[in-house]
Amino acid sequence: MSKQTALSNREYIRRISTGGICLALAFVLSQLKLFEMPMGGTVTPASTLPIIVYGVAFGPVWGFIIAFIFSLLQLIGGWLVTPFQVLLDYTIGYTALGIAGFAAIKADSRLRIPGVLNRFRDTSLIKILAFSVIAYAVRWLGSVASGVIFYSEYAADAGYDSALVYSMVYNGSFLLADLAILAVVLVVLYMVIPSAKQDDTLVTVKKYTAEFIGTFVLVFVGCGTAMAVGCDSVNGSGYILTAFAFGLVIVAMAYSIGNVSGCHINPAVSLAMFISGKMTIKDFWGYVVFQILGSVSGAGLLQYLFSVSGKIDMTGVYDQAEEEMASWGLGANTLAGVNGNIVGGTLIELVLTFIFVIAILGVTDSKFKHGSFGGLIIGLTLVLVHIIGISFTGTSVNPARSIGPALLSGGEALTDLWIFIVAPLAGAALAALVYKAIAGARDDEAKA
Repeated sequence: MSKQTALSNREYIRRISTGGICLALAFVLSQLKLFEMPMGGTVTPASTLPIIVYGVAFGPVWGFIIAFIFSLLQLIGGWLVTPFQVLLDYTIGYTALGIAGFAAIKADSRLRIPGVLNRFRDTSLIKILAFSVIAYAVRWLGSVASGVIFYSEYAADAGYDSALVYSMVYNGSFLLADLAILAVVLVVLYMVIPSAKQDDTLVTVKKYTAEFIGTFVLVFVGCGTAMAVGCDSVNGSGYILTAFAFGLVIVAMAYSIGNVSGCHINPAVSLAMFISGKMTIKDFWGYVVFQILGSVSGAGLLQYLFSVSGKIDMTGVYDQAEEEMASWGLGANTLAGVNGNIVGGTLIELVLTFIFVIAILGVTDSKFKHGSFGGLIIGLTLVLVHIIGISFTGTSVNPARSIGPALLSGGEALTDLWIFIVAPLAGAALAALVYKAIAGARDDEAKA
């Protein structure tokens, strides 16, 4: 046997044995339950992480093989309902991750990098995360396609006229929660494992991680306060407590993660900064993705903690007879305060976001000195808009803050979600354009 053949055989043995270990870890993790989603589906502790690491380290062909075996195990175990899902739920989706890693490592370096974790670490994290999103989108489409057939009898019971819509919401809710956990673990793993090369993306990763943390804290503390004290007209003190909870989070985060990412923790703010030329399109989308993941993670942890502690979600509906939550609110935004009026809800969110964002743009404008009070001013402005807005819509002014609770609570919050995405973005864009015009007029006057 030649030396080259011996090396080749050792490589095959290493890939197969490593695949077996990753497969075993993935299967064990897939059996562990973190929490059940309101509409069904179980969120697990990043069960597909070993498959991702393996696919990135060894390439798309090997990634396809292990993902296919994992899919078969899931089918045999009863987690997948049809053979159709074996291909669309895991296999094709996670093969995309192998392609990501394979494309990121130079051809002559694939076999020279020792160790699976080193191969994973020396791959672009941005590319891995991007392909993770694609993989989960493929999983979602495959699950939706099979769910149209198998969930039709449950759609009506859940209050949905269409089995397609029910399948989209049902599968999307827990897959997004699963993706949020996966993204956190990927980022932590990437930052912990040392790298043999200079990686310029680490600075970007730190900014995105800061945005994740900030949005997580915003939802966890802000929505958690609303869940604990309630925000109805009878319990008026809940208005003030919730308003200050959201505002104080901004103050705390502004003086912590603000040093890293600028503390946007809000896609509307990021959009205004992009329009103002203060961030790139790449960073804009990176911020938005991690803000949404932070929101979903914060809402998921709230639901879990309130469930295990037996606390009543004051923003949801509690079944006294069953002594359990009939439906979770999770501090989600709805149009209940405007009698379901879409125009009214859109206007209040647009105006409040305009007020909030134009204050941010003014405070952070480098041409004017506001000292070290910027974070405090922005936090108090958020308190201000919450005090008036809670009675109308629960106050969003932040698409990410609305997305997480709505996805996990479902129902009316999910139906109205598009308003709390479109209106804040429109308000932020308007604020950016108006501030640019009025600040520009001030500059022209000074020059004259």
